[in-house]
Amino acid sequence: MNVKKFAALFLSAALLTGCGMLEEAAVSSAVSDGKPSEAVAASPQEGAPGSAEMMNAAETTGSARELTEEEILAAYDRAVAAYEWFELNPLPCVGPMRQENGVNYQRVEYAGLYTLNDLETYLESLFSEDVISRLLDPEAPAPRYRDIDGVLYARPDGRPADTGKGAASAVVEREKDGSYLINVTVDLLDSEQATVTGAEFYAFPYRELNGRWVFADFELVY
Repeated sequence: MNVKKFAALFLSAALLTGCGMLEEAAVSSAVSDGKPSEAVAASPQEGAPGSAEMMNAAETTGSARELTEEEILAAYDRAVAAYEWFELNPLPCVGPMRQENGVNYQRVEYAGLYTLNDLETYLESLFSEDVISRLLDPEAPAPRYRDIDGVLYARPDGRPADTGKGAASAVVEREKDGSYLINVTVDLLDSEQATVTGAEFYAFPYRELNGRWVFADFELVY
């Protein structure tokens, strides 16, 4: 099995600065005019997989061939980045605050994600319906994302990464039924964040559901 090492967590005040710093980011033109298509890919950030690699992972739909570890781990990277939008840093956003039901929101500025439907379509390339319904709970009193006047807005708050966790590694395991598990090991750190004192383990199922390879369960490990 190939093992992919993830960089140690960056723990800075930037995680709590509104919607975060604006960054160069783009979602594939597969989402345009609010219409979904077969694949959506986010543009790479520094140290992230290239856009071509991420697109390949998104396009593994209805294929009888065995997926490569590179494709699966690229999909895992994309899933982590998208899940962070809901817990750590919201999508980049700009402009004045708008209030809905007593909650402040700011307009999202991220190429390709202009409406809540665009965001949901992108998430469908990564997660099962159960995971998406948890992220985009329509009954939530203060959802992370919502449309205001037909435009995507974000609630500009987040949480810091867990200071007690350090580097993580992921290994792909093939299941007997043809699905996969991404087994993630996370280092646990002492109070000074200098010494590894133990580890936590996670297993995320990657399955073909309704003709699309997605994560059937997911969470952030830090």
